[in-house]
Formats: sequence, C-alpha cells, structure tokens
Amino acid sequence: MKEKILMRLKACFNFLNSLPTNRKFTLIGGYAVSSFGFPRYSVDLDIAIPESEVKFFREILRENNFMLNYSKGEFDLIHGGTYEKYTNKELLISVDLLINSVQSRQTNYAYPYAYIEKNSKIREIRGWLSESRAKVRIVNKEMLLALKINSMRTADMRDIIMLCYIIPKIEIVVEHLINCPKMVIKKNLNELLKLLSDQNIKDAIKGTFSISDAVFERAIINCREIVSKLTEMM
Repeated sequence: MKEKILMRLKACFNFLNSLPTNRKFTLIGGYAVSSFGFPRYSVDLDIAIPESEVKFFREILRENNFMLNYSKGEFDLIHGGTYEKYTNKELLISVDLLINSVQSRQTNYAYPYAYIEKNSKIREIRGWLSESRAKVRIVNKEMLLALKINSMRTADMRDIIMLCYIIPKIEIVVEHLINCPKMVIKKNLNELLKLLSDQNIKDAIKGTFSISDAVFERAIINCREIVSKLTEMM
C-alpha cells in the first residue's frame, strides 16, 4: 500500500517537473502548501492558468495520459468560474486547471489570474521522498491563506493551521480579503476557530503532514492568534 502511495506522489512531481518554465501557470492548493516547510500528502494538482495557456496544458495532459473528467465532484462545490478537471485513471492522480481566475463558491469572490501571478514566485516543493522535488511558480503564503479562507473546507483548515507555523504578514492577508464578502469570511474564520479546540484535529494534521507534537502545538497557538487578529481587522 505504501509503495502505491509513493508511486502516486512521485507521478505528481514528475508531471510538475515536465512543465516548461517559460509557460504561464501558478500552483495553488495542497502542493503549494508543501512549499512552505511541511510536505503534505496529496494526489491532486491545482494549477491556475490564463486562457492563453489552455491549449498547451490540454496537450501536455493528454500526452501524460490524463483524460478530461466530465463527472461532477467535490471540486464543483468549491470552485466557481471556468475550470477543467483531468484524471490519470492508471495512477489515480488528478490535475485541476483553473482558467483565468480562481473563484470560490462559498464567497463567490474571484481572483483574476493576473492577480494570482502577481502574488507568486518560483519556489521549491519537497515531498516525502528526498528525490521528490520540483521548482515551479507558487502563490505566496499570504495569497494562499486568502484562497483557503475563502473556501474553508476541513482540508483547507488543516492547511491554514500549518501555514501559520511561521507567522505570515497578516496585513497582506487582509489586503487579499478586503473585497471579499466580510460576513462570509468572518463566518469561515469562526469555523476555523472552533476547529482549533477540537481534540480530534491533532491526529488528522499529524497524519497529513507527519509532524511532531511540538510543531503541532506551535502551529495551533500561532493560528489562533492570527485568526483572532484577522477577525478584528476585517
């Protein structure tokens, strides 16, 4: 079982490393989280692209045996806007293309691709294996936090907690959230605050990120402080 999991993770890194550096795209989602210190288990790649890159990505996905998935799924409940989901049924990994913008169904707020790219830079992602590495354009931590605060699924909450291990620039997170529906954002933050007191969250986070108790405790303390400040500043 472990070998199959590692094979799927390796396939995700192989795909990222196959992408030419001169193409316009920005990685968001779980693999973006992994670039900020703690490798996260995920077999889904979330990639934001402008319309001009759609043809290229369709071709390279087809070359790597990814097929367009027409079925509705959890992704439809998270993102609005234009997107395409591709699945490699042999490796059981997927790529979600978010075209021209990243829009949350929870808040209905959309960040244009140009804004996403402006708040990104080339970073290295490291996986569970030493050879699992890739350098791609990734959204900055504060932008990633804003995206996840907009959607605020349970998985997003876990990611936010770990992104708070090293305290982000809170004022920049607020800048990214300032035009979002404030009541929905505050509701999302309140849900996260409740989760921070849930005794079951520890095992879920440690299983996803393979971290120590000390790292977990520091992330929880920092996250609680950051959520409180964001709520006040919103």
